[in-house]
Amino acid sequence: MQMVKRIVGGFFLSLILLWLLAPKVELYYLLEKSLKEKQIIISNETIKDTWYGLKIENAELYVAGAKVAKVAELEFNFFFFYNTLMINEIKMDSSLSNMAPKEINELTAVYSILDPLIIKLEGTGSFGVLNGTVALIEKKIEILFPVVKELKTIKKFLKKDKEKGWVYETNY
Repeated sequence: MQMVKRIVGGFFLSLILLWLLAPKVELYYLLEKSLKEKQIIISNETIKDTWYGLKIENAELYVAGAKVAKVAELEFNFFFFYNTLMINEIKMDSSLSNMAPKEINELTAVYSILDPLIIKLEGTGSFGVLNGTVALIEKKIEILFPVVKELKTIKKFLKKDKEKGWVYETNY
């Protein structure tokens, strides 16, 4: 019985050490490489490795060579059963002022093993509040704007639903 306890304990200790000491920065560079294939480039960022995740500060986002946004902070938290991405202070480029909200104060994406086919989104910004889901199997994104402030810039992309309010839906 003691042998079984030691084996199980050693397995879980190895798993925790592997998680804490994993090369998270290298995984970020791998993500950056795959985004570059889709012409999405993140540059001028400062990367900090934390015990349980990764923190990226002052990143600039370029899509197809055009500057899209400046992000003050991205924080990835990697846990075994619950992963989060928190983005703070996204300021859109002035050239996109008629197509996108001016700024997004906070955006959070949560992936949980309890609901493995859905990524949940929450955020606040110049548009108000957003709640959304990304359905991984159906490849569908649905974003609901229950508390609206300023939707002039993105209103043309939204549908009015009687029950939900303003909704953005797309497939990827």
